[in-house]
Amino acid sequence: MIQQSASAFASPAAAPAADPYLRLRNLTKAFQGVIAVDNLNLDVGKGELVAFLGPSGCGKSTSLRMIAGLSPATSGTIMIAGRDVTQVPPHRRDIGLVFQNYALFPHLSVLKNVTFGLEMRGVPAAEAEKRAREAIALVQLGGRETRRPAQLSGGQQQRVALARALVIKPSMLLFDEPLSNLDAKLRDEMRTEIRDLQQRLGITSIFVTHDQVEALSMCDKVAVLNGGRLEQFGTPHELYERPATAFVASFVGRSNRLLGAAEGHGVRIGDLTVEIPEARRGAVEVILRPHRITMSERGAAPAVEPTARVNRLSGTVRRPIYSGDVLQYEVAVGDRVIMVERGTLAEEAVLPAGTSVDLTWSVSDTLVFEATA
Repeated sequence: MIQQSASAFASPAAAPAADPYLRLRNLTKAFQGVIAVDNLNLDVGKGELVAFLGPSGCGKSTSLRMIAGLSPATSGTIMIAGRDVTQVPPHRRDIGLVFQNYALFPHLSVLKNVTFGLEMRGVPAAEAEKRAREAIALVQLGGRETRRPAQLSGGQQQRVALARALVIKPSMLLFDEPLSNLDAKLRDEMRTEIRDLQQRLGITSIFVTHDQVEALSMCDKVAVLNGGRLEQFGTPHELYERPATAFVASFVGRSNRLLGAAEGHGVRIGDLTVEIPEARRGAVEVILRPHRITMSERGAAPAVEPTARVNRLSGTVRRPIYSGDVLQYEVAVGDRVIMVERGTLAEEAVLPAGTSVDLTWSVSDTLVFEATA
């Protein structure tokens, strides 16, 4: 690891901790009558890394562009460190931007790409080069200052983009899907590097992504957006274990979705009956996490505490799916298919299609939401 001090890049002193560093109030964006972001209200604390998570078209990048000042808000307020920046131009918001496509100048060297923003701000050449070399070392690219972007890997180009954003010593960093163009292994490495660097510098950051693994593994909090609206804002644990809506439950983590009719503590799903934690009535959507379901061959004792309230269903393996670290089974239960997951063991045999099995899961792991049209 590079031992370069991060203190030179630490963001300025924040407002009191009780006040949010970034505050969005009723932030709205409309394009020719179409509402892209609808009354977004959000508070981000000093030094937090917050993900904007959601499917394509949910409004996450549009929200980021409004915070950056690249797209004017139709209505609402953007406050940064207690200052209303809603009408402030981008270059006066003290924000660093890291884009999906890196946005590097192909004809300039790494050093020149990083110093560019400083030169535009009138920083003397000697000071600009000194700060640029420190930023380059901080992102572990020391020795590559004279190379051009075409001579770098995708991960290295993203590090250059990060150094360019850091060198201006911003009070906030905004990431717009910065890892989307990288392969899976490199994405994992860059997640760790970006998170470590953000924590060391203490810079308040917003990270736009459609990848739930990025959001859950990297960020302090996650804002889940859908159709321009905020569905839920909380820690990764809160979103996964206590989703506020069926959309959050299905989008954050893998899930089985079953529609049924609730009557008290039971839900009728076709010919099946499932017990639920709290009494309900009417049409509901039941969400089951595949890895919370225990599967055993028909008749074998299920690995569940005998005192636990559990659901039990019988079915038939329709298809096993082996992906190395995870073994998935599609199980036909009546006229439904339920996905089951578990970690793999070296000596474990994969159950073939046609195997009769029993499925068992805790009633407390049964998520229930009012059915939407």
